[in-house]
Amino acid sequence: MFSFLLKPISFLFIILFTWFLKRLGLFHKSLALVVLAILMNITLPATVITVFGNYGFDKTMLWLTFVGVAASMTPYFLTYFFSRRLSREKRIFYMISMSGFNIGCYGLPILQALFGPLGAMSCIMFDMGNTVMMSSGNYAFTSLLLPTEGEEKVTVGKMIRRFFSSVPLLCYIVLIILSLCGIRIPGTLVDFVTPMANANAFLAMFMLGLLFSPPAKRSDWKDTVLVLIFRYAFLSAVAFLCWKFLPVPQNIRDLLVVILFCPIGSFAPAFIEKCHGDGELASFANSVSTILSLVIMTALSYRLIGG
Repeated sequence: MFSFLLKPISFLFIILFTWFLKRLGLFHKSLALVVLAILMNITLPATVITVFGNYGFDKTMLWLTFVGVAASMTPYFLTYFFSRRLSREKRIFYMISMSGFNIGCYGLPILQALFGPLGAMSCIMFDMGNTVMMSSGNYAFTSLLLPTEGEEKVTVGKMIRRFFSSVPLLCYIVLIILSLCGIRIPGTLVDFVTPMANANAFLAMFMLGLLFSPPAKRSDWKDTVLVLIFRYAFLSAVAFLCWKFLPVPQNIRDLLVVILFCPIGSFAPAFIEKCHGDGELASFANSVSTILSLVIMTALSYRLIGG
């Protein structure tokens, strides 16, 4: 069991040690933007290429994409309906925090480290659906449903441009099309990008450490606990239904259960801030979700797959 826990413990150490170094003044939170750019444009696409090069694509895994769309969008609109009596600021926080997952910078490096190419491929297929909300859907729907004076207008054209400007998403689409056409990724290309892909997990945890933040107010704990209870309760129900009924092999269903407990998306605080919500509260909730998800995902991985 200790060997199975070693990698999750290592990830947690990187997050907390980076946060400690930030507190000492060695790093600044603004560095996270640079690291995120490296992740999204270099190491994450390289990881996607190595996964497709080392693991054959199975059409049945497209079910994970459909689950990704449903698991991201459904809680958002349910929260919009049931939060009508709350203030606009609270509604924004709950709606955006309830939907979307941090797959590329969290789920993918963890599942790949624990379960290799199959775990990584499962994350990629799920993220295809999750990206609908995480690329700009959260922000766009919120600005339309809860508009405020002076806020930037989001058009369908802007949503589409942002959606297809994501380098990892373009990699997903191109590589899936190539796989469906029976075209294999050249081994030379896989070998070339592997050193870049190997840096993905460390940089992802390093960025999370830079973004980790303490609560700004004591009341932040209450709001954070509530949103995480609602989020994980909903995801537990989705995970159970998928594990019992999704028409994919059992090992894929097991992996999907783990993926569904990935933390709040890394862009959520920025979207909440842009919609004139409480960005500091969102950052704290994101930080707590990051640590809690690591514990839950590790326990589920050991129980369903590793044990």
